[in-house]
Amino acid sequence: MTQEVKDLSISLKIEQLNRTLDTATHSLQEFTKLAEGSEEVRDWAQNEVTKYAMSIKTAKIDKDELDNFFKYPYVILPGKHEGEYYLSIPKFVDVQFGWLEKVTPSYNIFLVNKYVDWLGGIPQALKDELKFPDPLDIYLEGDHLVGNDLKKAREKYGNFIKRKEKDGRLLVDKQRHFELLAALIKDGILPFVPKPVAKEDLVNRRCDFDQRDYQKDCYDEFLKYSNIGAFLPPSTGKTFLGLWAMTHVRGPWLVVVPSRLLIEQWKERIELYTDLEPHEYDVMTYYAGVKKDKKYKGKIIDEVHHLPSNEFSKLAMVPTDYTIGLSATPQREDNREEFIFALTGRPTGMNWEYFKQMKIIANPPLHVWIVKNDSDRLKQVGELLQEPMKTIVFADSIEMGKQYSKKFNIPHVYGDTKQRLDKIHENLVTIVSRVGDEGVSLPDIKRVIEISWLHGSRRQELQRFTRLLHGQGTDGEGHIVMTVLEYQKDHKRLFGIMDKGFKIVLHREGISEKVIQQMKDKPAKIKTVKRKVASASNTEPKQNIQLNDFEKSHPILSLPGIQKKVITLRDKERELVRLLYQREGQEFTKEGLAILLGYSQAASMTSVGFKKLRDMKLITVSKGKWKADLSLIGLSK
Repeated sequence: MTQEVKDLSISLKIEQLNRTLDTATHSLQEFTKLAEGSEEVRDWAQNEVTKYAMSIKTAKIDKDELDNFFKYPYVILPGKHEGEYYLSIPKFVDVQFGWLEKVTPSYNIFLVNKYVDWLGGIPQALKDELKFPDPLDIYLEGDHLVGNDLKKAREKYGNFIKRKEKDGRLLVDKQRHFELLAALIKDGILPFVPKPVAKEDLVNRRCDFDQRDYQKDCYDEFLKYSNIGAFLPPSTGKTFLGLWAMTHVRGPWLVVVPSRLLIEQWKERIELYTDLEPHEYDVMTYYAGVKKDKKYKGKIIDEVHHLPSNEFSKLAMVPTDYTIGLSATPQREDNREEFIFALTGRPTGMNWEYFKQMKIIANPPLHVWIVKNDSDRLKQVGELLQEPMKTIVFADSIEMGKQYSKKFNIPHVYGDTKQRLDKIHENLVTIVSRVGDEGVSLPDIKRVIEISWLHGSRRQELQRFTRLLHGQGTDGEGHIVMTVLEYQKDHKRLFGIMDKGFKIVLHREGISEKVIQQMKDKPAKIKTVKRKVASASNTEPKQNIQLNDFEKSHPILSLPGIQKKVITLRDKERELVRLLYQREGQEFTKEGLAILLGYSQAASMTSVGFKKLRDMKLITVSKGKWKADLSLIGLSK
């Protein structure tokens, strides 16, 4: 028997073992059995492991130690911060706890903390094992801290306390109220006290749908606390929870969203399902909401994970009696999750596994296609599009989006597009920029294809992939087409899918697993592979970069000297320049520009050289505000 045949035999055995174990341990119930030492599964798995060991001619297997492994098939280690833990679980145990932090060939390593616990993500048995520290028994009641642990609270949070009242309550410094709230949440304390919605504010307007049980649970929490964060998976009806509140609690209501596409969707649903009049609500972008000078009774903050940014946290200060924050992904790349909870209210929601088991959300796979270069990417996408079905092709790069739009004769929806939602609804296949990343609900969606993205952002990957959960009557299919180098740099974005329990299917036709592993695990070897890939790409004809119609016709950007500058810019830099010149005279902070360009925060805009654009005299800055440089030819608004 040749070595190649032996290797294949071993590979098939491993695959059979993983598949059988996967079937036997697909839920928390099976995980618990393993942890308790299930005789049937343990004995079977021990035999399989022993047979595998013999097949590779090694006797270094201690059956007693195997017995211990199946009693405790996991490892718990302390995390970097207090109240954080790393939970390592073998891959053949198909459960997800917390946020996937790292993957090895045999283990999934999860980061577990109080935020996961608050959203129902940790069973009681595991919480007992983790030994989360008990939080102080204190909470905020107006301007005072009250509770049974005020002495400890004064010692720990003395900087936020103004004085101790005669009745023992601690008066909080008003100017530091929010800072204290965030500090309490970071320490695992939910300091929210019931503050019921006023009876005189309850109304019963037309609302043409019924609440599901879990939506009703969230709404009951809202009635009890007046301020909540509803953290439910995509397609489970977060928008409809908001509509129910708007039609059952007196307004006016402010609804803020991160994109104009979501403005269209909210307005469409308000008009379709309710009898609310235009003067009873406003729907606008985050940036417009910050500047809006109007009194509201309640506010709904969609995709609330954006709220902790320096610019948009001001939305939390818009005075209202009632607040609802909505998000499927209450996570941030800058580790400021506590501010998501602090700026909204009492967290409500359920873990994703519950919705899968109840068949409320689908369980589609994500196919990862690893290709050599951009030409192979184009070819792979063409092959996928041969099968007609309702599809969104996501492209962060506007230039790439335009290239694929022209190649396959399909519409392109991006920042300059009018009636974006209508175009997506009307066409079988649409290329969509980052404006469609979040919140867009398409009942007939069956396929998502990604061709460019924001580096290793897990949240973006999860948001895009879960557009499929809105589809009806099909599980759908997700695809992301990556070059070898992109897979090496950005594969962590796939963890956002994996830690929600979705299956990843890796396709690497023509590229060996050895090369991929070298790229992932041995950075020292990356340069060699990179040169090979680069040389292959360099054999392709270089494309001419074209100016778009706006750049050709604008009085400043149409100048020959300026066009020579514009054509040298990166995609996002050109998009930024176009954005500012379309809004001549308006000033924007970096946070404001970030959300308009589709980033979650200003720190993510690593591909935009602000200093370079300023040195080229294309844009100017004053007191932290950026705008188009109209001084070039003496124009002004």
